[in-house]
Amino acid sequence: MAEMIAAALDLGLTGIAFTDHAEWYPGDPAYGFLDLDAYFSELAQVRELYDGKMRVLAGIELGNPHDFPTEAQAILAYPFDLVIGSVHWLDGLPGWEHSLFKSGLAAAYQLYFEELIKMVDGADFDILGHLDLVRRDSWTLFGETLTLDAFREPIQVVLRHLIESGRGLEINTSGLRKGLPEPIPGSGVLHWYRDLGGEILVLGSDGHRPEHVAFGFDTARDIALAAGFHRIARFENRTVVDWIEL
Repeated sequence: MAEMIAAALDLGLTGIAFTDHAEWYPGDPAYGFLDLDAYFSELAQVRELYDGKMRVLAGIELGNPHDFPTEAQAILAYPFDLVIGSVHWLDGLPGWEHSLFKSGLAAAYQLYFEELIKMVDGADFDILGHLDLVRRDSWTLFGETLTLDAFREPIQVVLRHLIESGRGLEINTSGLRKGLPEPIPGSGVLHWYRDLGGEILVLGSDGHRPEHVAFGFDTARDIALAAGFHRIARFENRTVVDWIEL
């Protein structure tokens, strides 16, 4: 954590959230990784070390929490500031492997967005992570992506349900790091979100290493502004407590 905070300070950030993965599918690379006692112990150390220099938030990224409601609920007993909900697995298949796309890209995309609806309606979280992760996966595997206009209906169901339940959306810049021209989601989805009345927005670099911290945030900021957003949310205790002007 100290290395990540040092990188954030070098970039002029004033806050950072550590959203370690909680994953329950045995084939997931992060399966069995999470140690919450060690996590909160280290978090307390860096909060003391960087007191007055960096706001350090406790976070978690729940992978497919709707598939593991008992396990997810147990984790949420801990004092998190921000909880991200993400879909990484579909019908027991990992989204980053060829097997998910055996019926073609369109079928995989449709399956992914239908799974998002299930998660939004069936799990407790604050921010939806990387809404169109399937686009990054198809790019990484095949060097191609599909436009999202054909999937507008399920995506807008997801966005409406987020808005109605007071939850928000992440602009995840890992897509830029992997060669996509836009973050995930990009301009089109952000315009839909804004047009539907969406307000709660955060930036995330999906940074697993210090060099990933805040990667592409300038691009994400420009896309957010172009979609009509002028601020991002700041969380504490799983509540929006302030807004940061873009």
